[in-house]
Amino acid sequence: MVTLTVYTNLQCGDCTRFDAMLNGSLVPKYRGRVRFVHRDFPLGKHVWAKPAAIVARRFDEVACGLAAGWRTYILNRIKTTTLETLPDRVREYAAEAGVDAAQVLAGLEREDLAARVDADVREGVARGVVKTPTVFVNGRAFIEVFTLEEITAGIDAELAASRPVALVTGASRGIGRAIAVELAKTHQVVGTYRGRKDLAETLAAETRAAVFQCEIASRDDRRDLLDFVRREYGRLDLLVNNAGMPQRERRDVLDASEESFDELIGTNLKGPHFLTQAAGQWMAEQGSGRIVFITSISAYAASTSRAEYCMAKAALSMSVSLYAQRLAKSNVQVFEIRPGVIRTDMIAAVEQLYEERIAGGLLPQPRMGEGSDVAKAVRAVADGLLDYSTGQVLNVDGGFHMRGL
Repeated sequence: MVTLTVYTNLQCGDCTRFDAMLNGSLVPKYRGRVRFVHRDFPLGKHVWAKPAAIVARRFDEVACGLAAGWRTYILNRIKTTTLETLPDRVREYAAEAGVDAAQVLAGLEREDLAARVDADVREGVARGVVKTPTVFVNGRAFIEVFTLEEITAGIDAELAASRPVALVTGASRGIGRAIAVELAKTHQVVGTYRGRKDLAETLAAETRAAVFQCEIASRDDRRDLLDFVRREYGRLDLLVNNAGMPQRERRDVLDASEESFDELIGTNLKGPHFLTQAAGQWMAEQGSGRIVFITSISAYAASTSRAEYCMAKAALSMSVSLYAQRLAKSNVQVFEIRPGVIRTDMIAAVEQLYEERIAGGLLPQPRMGEGSDVAKAVRAVADGLLDYSTGQVLNVDGGFHMRGL
């Protein structure tokens, strides 16, 4: 949560301008996303500033929220207010607010309210406040003279930095791209690509995701990838193991080559398995995290011309179970999403065949899936909607997994 802490002196003209900015622009724009905290910092040279701050404390005791209105009221009248006329200002504002002015004025005699104002001053001094208004957006200070554009930019930067971090492998196209686009609405996204730098750059332009070239089968590339995330973001909240490849040539299981087997096992199984091992250790240290494996209906549906692909996905499904079991006690949830027939460039060569089979009754839901369908399932995980369901398999397949007579 981003916190905006403002130190104001109720006898300060610059604070009047900031108060208008605060209530007219900042609170309406960031309500619900930014926590606004007020601290009194009456300067000794301003004789009625501390009594006005004590009155603000008392107004908030009488009815929560009245202090903000009081500060605006008195700041707009600083030129005509003195120590002697301050009680009149209290009576005027109390009448507007519909509260008993005598009850508020009695607060001027209370030592505990004065002590709270003194505590605000001590806190401000400890943070380096010497002028008013001084505004802190989390730890960044804006002192006395600043514009709405400056403070808005500071808040936006802190909001962006406070967003959770998601790593999506194979994000430049297809299902991975759809997932990255969806997650960019709420997360800082790091997307990997292998060869299509052009597509990765368009993803970055579209979503502001960071893109990182990575051969997922390479130990060194996986290490460099996580080092990048640590260095740039300092944490990892969600890992989506999406990167994968089809075999370069469909061949019968009786004729498929060892070279094809080794390549697909390296990319589709070894890469995500060991990336998860390293990421899982990191998340366990953090005490939280979520991991998603994008597998396939090929994890259980045998296709004799795609044996190495099916075997890699079946083994990856077991990897999900292993990590879900191991990481549960560390508050790290692991999920498997099994897409069915999804419209991507991976199936472009056989897309028409699949359309014909779907029309012939292959799927209970008679349409081909889209990348956005898979992204919606990842969204449910990312939002914590399934946090008590670790190890769950989510079928995004139009009902293909169901058996029927």
